[in-house]
Order: sequence, then structure tokens, then C-alpha cells
Amino acid sequence: MTVADWDIDLDSPEARQLVEAIATEGVPVFRAQPGFVRYRLMLAAPRRTVAVAEWQTEADSLSGSARYREWMQTAGVREHITLVTESGPIIVAGDDVG
Repeated sequence: MTVADWDIDLDSPEARQLVEAIATEGVPVFRAQPGFVRYRLMLAAPRRTVAVAEWQTEADSLSGSARYREWMQTAGVREHITLVTESGPIIVAGDDVG
């Protein structure tokens, strides 16, 4: 889970372009990585997002997230955010069946 504080308002045209790039270019970077399960990006405040990326293993998470951060750097997203990332096992999931 990553909390990103942005230096621009997420309703601005520039931010909307960056979020669109995340959706159209960044998410495929995740999908191409071994062990990727799902990614969600939530608007938490006008300049804050919360992202949750789920992986099959912690090792998959570390390598896949590193590749995504490389993409963020080349796409120009990284220069607009300050990140705080936490990781750990899921202990309750609302989508569990059974």
C-alpha cells in the first residue's frame, strides 16, 4: 500500500493526464510482472492518493513494484509525488469466497 502526496491538485489538467497515464501505461507495467494480482488507486484528498497493489508473494511484490517505480520515473509521475509505502500479508479480504 502506498500513500502518495502530490505537489499538484489531482483535479488539474496536468494531474488528470498523469492519472490517465497510470491507467493506460502504468497498470500494464504491473500486469506484465510475475505474480501480479490487482492494483487499485484511490483519491483520498485533493492532493493525495492511496494505491494498493496485490501480489502472489512478497518477492513478486518487491520486484514488480520496483519495475513500476522505474516506469513512474520515466513517465514523469514520480517528480510530482512523495511516497510512503508499507507492505505485509493480507489478513482479511472482503472478496474472499468460501
